[in-house]
Amino acid sequence: MRHLGYHVPSLRGFLFLFLCVLSIVLRPPSAQAHRVSSVSLISYLNTKDRTYTLDAAMEVVPSEDPALNDQISPEDAAREFASYLIVMFDQAEQKPEMEISVEETSDEDTPEELRRRQVLTKMKGKFPESAKEFLLYLDPRCPMAVVMVVVKDEQPSRRMQVILAGEYSRPVSVLPTEEGDPFTQSSEGAAAPTTPGSDPATAPALEAPASTSDPAAPSPTINAFTSGWRSFLHESALPAALVIGMLLLTLGRTSVLWQAGAILLGQGLAVAAAAWGLVTVPSWSWMGLAAVVGVVAIEALLHHQVKPWRYPLVAVGGIFLGLSLIDTDAYRGLIAGGDLGTGRLILFLLGTEAAFFLVILVGAANLLSLSRFAWYRKSVVTPLAVLVAGYGLFTIVERFL
Repeated sequence: MRHLGYHVPSLRGFLFLFLCVLSIVLRPPSAQAHRVSSVSLISYLNTKDRTYTLDAAMEVVPSEDPALNDQISPEDAAREFASYLIVMFDQAEQKPEMEISVEETSDEDTPEELRRRQVLTKMKGKFPESAKEFLLYLDPRCPMAVVMVVVKDEQPSRRMQVILAGEYSRPVSVLPTEEGDPFTQSSEGAAAPTTPGSDPATAPALEAPASTSDPAAPSPTINAFTSGWRSFLHESALPAALVIGMLLLTLGRTSVLWQAGAILLGQGLAVAAAAWGLVTVPSWSWMGLAAVVGVVAIEALLHHQVKPWRYPLVAVGGIFLGLSLIDTDAYRGLIAGGDLGTGRLILFLLGTEAAFFLVILVGAANLLSLSRFAWYRKSVVTPLAVLVAGYGLFTIVERFL
């Protein structure tokens, strides 16, 4: 008994640390004032006048707290996001002039708390002397990827550029357009050239998928796999919460494998159906996933064994999970340059499944080490189930409002 008495406090300490870390991962986001929810960016380069203009259309959404909205206006939110866009010529950072205007995108009947505003931000400047290449660097603090179209001398580039936080865009030559310049070769079916001052939010897709022979373009294989990984782990804590809620009911190998298979089957079918246009992703897919996460967690409080309805329940959770993964910035950035294609779709799914099994392995390893103690259900399962269910409920309320 003295031997057990010596080790239990250290295990309780480990449990406390584990719960603290998990609570940080699953914590609901803190209240925010106006924030940028989406961005459309067009970079205009005029090699004759040696000037550049970055047109960014930012959709700004308010928070539920009017006091916070008064503290940070839509213009302030757009100005903060614009600070993440670092204009560079030949690796030298520039300080462009900035113009900001606000347009209402909601009708008069929309309640104030649901109104959406689009902030149009222009960043202007001149090329430095002897400049040869234009680059855009996205600050690592930027909360989302940016899809950019470059228009050089009124000729759109053939490919969109998806820039992730902490990454550079592909370099674009600012030397005068010459015969054979890729900017003079419009892709098949491309829209007419866009002129400065047009609305970036309504700009058409101007580029064809990246050529695998372009050394500056990211590998399609790596891009599709990492997009799947990011969509599962970086966009929301709900996918990880679904896995943890699944493990709380039982850690039996057979039941866990069957539940995991049901989730992956539902997820794969939903992603494939949505990617091929067979179904439309509903706006409430994240709320549906949050509801299933809550039910799965609550069931761990009420039962000690897997019931017959458990597998259909987690399969429905997998379907909502797949639809939610389609509704992420990582997926939208992946398809920005064209259709996903069967091969890249499979790689995207492999990325989500790799992230799925990583969460299972980490969660099961920690829970198994604690499950042999008598206080496991009372001190581990119960608080974790309440935490996961609470997070699911919070997500539903947040997205509903």
